[in-house]
Amino acid sequence: MARKLLVFDVGGSSIKYAIWDGELSGEASAPVRGERLVEFLADIEDVIRANLPVDGIAFSLPGKIDPESGLAHTGGAIRCLYGANLKTHFEAAHGVPVSVMNDAKCAALAELGFGALQGRRDAAVVVFGTGIGGALIVNGELVLGAHLVSGELSIVNDNIEQMGSVTQEFWYQCGIDGLSRAVEEASGLPGLSGIEVFRKIREGDECVEEGLRIFCRRAAWNLYNLQVITDPEVFAIGGGISNEPLFIDYLREAVEELAGVIPQHFEKPELVPCTFKASANLVGAAYAWQLQEGAR
Repeated sequence: MARKLLVFDVGGSSIKYAIWDGELSGEASAPVRGERLVEFLADIEDVIRANLPVDGIAFSLPGKIDPESGLAHTGGAIRCLYGANLKTHFEAAHGVPVSVMNDAKCAALAELGFGALQGRRDAAVVVFGTGIGGALIVNGELVLGAHLVSGELSIVNDNIEQMGSVTQEFWYQCGIDGLSRAVEEASGLPGLSGIEVFRKIREGDECVEEGLRIFCRRAAWNLYNLQVITDPEVFAIGGGISNEPLFIDYLREAVEELAGVIPQHFEKPELVPCTFKASANLVGAAYAWQLQEGAR
């Protein structure tokens, strides 16, 4: 019989939660109060008490998270998480196993356990959002890294002449604002949202289309860098923009274009879209709990 878990995805503006018993049900969200830890914990506690009994609790959290000790060294935009330990707190409060995991790594675990990376031994997940999240799978296991920051791709910078310049970092060039800047560069149209970009491309706007091509070339170059460093079988591409088939198509096209100038003994990155979208972190949190408890 599947165990009943309460899974949380803590974001900058809201807390998403659901029940997991082999699949998600009852997905909902609540506002997050992140200034004072006592208020944050009270908000979580309200959700837990409304969903008892459960066999376990699993958290997807922003920041530098140690899943073994439970310590949140950092917490992204949730300032009160810095130095907090939700694992020990809620295990003591409710007597059930609790797991914690970084949110980008949860997205990767969702794909490894139930999605596009099932059966893959070596893979990378790249999540295109405001920043660039990521995670590495090696020999079928998630790589945390010696300092818990493996896969933090946002600050990747291959321009030694401008080290320390945010304009050269992966997140600046290929986060969602980077798409808007690339489109403005090609078309002169400022401030277009992702939805507007793809609408204009479908309407035949060739200048906006060229902006997307510029954006995808920049992303593809970084994927090639990762390919020769980690040599994954496949890249799973996530984030809201991955919902757009056009993005995956143009990114593959950019990879093919670069294949013509990259030495032939290097493998070309294989790209697949992530299976899980908005619920990825919830699913991955559940899988992290299962791995922790040996319940899979």
